[in-house]
Amino acid sequence: MIIEASRFGQIEVDDKDIILIPEGLIGFSELTQFVLLDHDADSPFKWLQSVSDPDLAFVVISPLIFRPDYMVEVTDEEVSSLNLKAADEAVVSVIVTIPPDPKKMSANLRAPLIFNLSNRRGKQFILRDSQYQTKHFILEEMRRFAQKDAQISLRDAIQRQMIKGVDALSNFTSTKL
Repeated sequence: MIIEASRFGQIEVDDKDIILIPEGLIGFSELTQFVLLDHDADSPFKWLQSVSDPDLAFVVISPLIFRPDYMVEVTDEEVSSLNLKAADEAVVSVIVTIPPDPKKMSANLRAPLIFNLSNRRGKQFILRDSQYQTKHFILEEMRRFAQKDAQISLRDAIQRQMIKGVDALSNFTSTKL
């Protein structure tokens, strides 16, 4: 199948690569067929291109790239339409907004997309968890987690040194007694 895309021109897509999102996306309920396209080989970004609207393509990314603690909590009933047989069949992505200043790009963590790539079905969810908003600045989140990781690494190094010190002290006292 050949689809027209205003950003990419004509794209040849195998029918088996089409992702069905029966309920559509928020604000685009009439659009139910999409295809995932790589931004480029080394990029974490992908394009979710509408099959029927050549002008509609969303930039998506795995939230775990910039927010390693991101958790999607949905009920079995909510994901039943995806026919997931195992949790590892689910792929979570979020929609990215890229303003003129790319340093201020943000991701919508409140309404993730969950895909079952084995059967090519997807669904967008609105999470009830209030810690996630519609606008999380990706670079800020990456910086925050890098600092947190550095603090954890430093704390772990100090704890390892303290344990070594306690072990050395206990070895010293046990041999002296």
